[in-house]
Amino acid sequence: MAQGEKMLISLDEILRHPDHRRFSFILCYPHPMDSEVSSRIRELQSLGVEALVFRGRANLHGVPVLGKGHVGVVVVALRGGRECALKIRRVDADRGSMRKEVEMLRGANRVSVGPRLLGYTDNFILMELVEGKNLREWLREAQGEGVRWTLRGLLERCRRLDVAGIDHGELSRAHRHVIITPPGEARIIDFETASTSRRVSNVTSIAHYLFFHRENSQILQRILGQMDLQVLRSKLKEYKKELTDERFREILTLTYLLNGK
Repeated sequence: MAQGEKMLISLDEILRHPDHRRFSFILCYPHPMDSEVSSRIRELQSLGVEALVFRGRANLHGVPVLGKGHVGVVVVALRGGRECALKIRRVDADRGSMRKEVEMLRGANRVSVGPRLLGYTDNFILMELVEGKNLREWLREAQGEGVRWTLRGLLERCRRLDVAGIDHGELSRAHRHVIITPPGEARIIDFETASTSRRVSNVTSIAHYLFFHRENSQILQRILGQMDLQVLRSKLKEYKKELTDERFREILTLTYLLNGK
């Protein structure tokens, strides 16, 4: 497929398609076998999936997908005529099912964080499709008062995860795990390494990414105002010890997200 091209293929067509090996490769990445492909197609049918839509920035053997990680490949799926995100367990993943990630996502959904869980099996997670700019792209174009609203919403989502006892685990690399959707809502995705057994660090991780990464800090201090980063670092340490609403408000105040400068 040419870059930017997309293809919709029904589940019934996958094994009969002239290019079926490439599509089978996505369903059973990176070692497809016809028997496993057939089994996975039946799993998808049990979830109500009607077709797969191959599009996205990542590319596997010439097939565009939304993303690829250590555990799974993410593609667009159609269910009830609506586009959803489908995470496919790699056959060489370090886990035998997707159930732990499902439990983490379900817990995040309880506090209104993460893509909405729509269904799952051992090999698949079907979720709300969240699309927009990744956090790094958005920051480089950020301007105006909307920035304050977006970032406060992001920190509040991280706060809800902290209170729920769910540590996302990857927010130090937030450009891979935060998407800003139109008209500027920050959404946290990808809970494959999330845990309830670690000390939570969602607020502190996202604050370090935003305000202590040199490029990001320069952008945000230009938009929001000059911050005392030494004091902010101290307040983040206090928050990590206490995790109270008061400490969280102090962070919002120091970063000009609770009120303007």
